Amino acid sequence: MKTKSTYWKVCLILCLSVSVATQAQRGRHYSYGGGYYPVRGQFFSRLPGMFLSLNFGGNPYYYSGGAYYRPYGAYFSVTVPPFGLHVNVLPRGYWPLRMGNYPYYYHNGIFYRQTNRDYEVVQAPVGAEVPFIPRDAKAMVIDGEKYYEYNGTYFKDYIKPNGELWYTVEGKHGVLNTDKNTNANNYPTPPPADTRPSIGEVFDTLPAGCKTIVINNKKYFLSADNVYYEEVMDAKQVRYRVAGK
Repeated sequence: MKTKSTYWKVCLILCLSVSVATQAQRGRHYSYGGGYYPVRGQFFSRLPGMFLSLNFGGNPYYYSGGAYYRPYGAYFSVTVPPFGLHVNVLPRGYWPLRMGNYPYYYHNGIFYRQTNRDYEVVQAPVGAEVPFIPRDAKAMVIDGEKYYEYNGTYFKDYIKPNGELWYTVEGKHGVLNTDKNTNANNYPTPPPADTRPSIGEVFDTLPAGCKTIVINNKKYFLSADNVYYEEVMDAKQVRYRVAGK
């Protein structure tokens, strides 16, 4: 009797392991926001261990873990895939959504639509809501409103009633006038980590390694040396003011 009980326990563990592995292979893992992904223009001397070779418009691309690479001399440069490129598997951690009764799949700034045989890189659907945007998305102010631009897609952040920070797609390439985003003022860059700035100081960029947090439904950025920054906007640009420490 003891042997039979042990046998069924082993079977149950094996079944659970297969189920978890199957879910992972299908990409049903939605917490990619905490992952680290290379940014556009970053160079590598070699490709990741596992990659897929692609060709689009006569140009070679390499796809691995949701990131795309192009050969550049003896190196490989991280790039954004062109619209119309097809891949046969979605990256791990994709986010599923529906817009206009059509399913889309989102991952790190890139939107996909399923075809009969694979997945196609497509333009972002305006109005889509996503939980994360790429870390190299550029913050800008247009007509007094703050946006984040990535590969021609414009995102706008908002805080949900539960305190989560999300982003909506507000426009595609050419819809918003980015020519108005010029830097007319010269604010200093953040000081080194060993010098803590004063409350009220304003900087063009955040220190490296800042984390986004929400306190009382307001977004702040917390630096590695425990300084709190908040976003401020003038007519031209998004900047960051020291709010506390």
